[in-house]
Amino acid sequence: MRTHRSRPKSGGWTPVSNEHVARNYTLSLKAKGLLLTLLSYPDGADVTTKRLVELHEKAGGKGEGEYAVRAALKELREAGLVAHVRTKSEDGKWRTTTAVSDTPQGLSLLLRPPAPG
Repeated sequence: MRTHRSRPKSGGWTPVSNEHVARNYTLSLKAKGLLLTLLSYPDGADVTTKRLVELHEKAGGKGEGEYAVRAALKELREAGLVAHVRTKSEDGKWRTTTAVSDTPQGLSLLLRPPAPG
């Protein structure tokens, strides 16, 4: 195999762990693709399963349906790369935030409660 990596003129890079993602042969290619997509968004982005499906449909790409995306998310949760955190705001409304990392250690850092002070 020969490999060429081009440097994009805009849009940046999305680095991932070879060990936990790129060469993790226990993860499906669909789960890896979803993880790469999620990691490409900035912190705080409003990305939902439904929105990802809509974006693929609008682009005319070969996108999976909501069920397939949810199955890939489940696979990523089981691998320790994605977690959903529910919190209650001051006004009493529940909010779900999805934490995403390319390593289980990174996810642990994201899920750690903020230090007081």
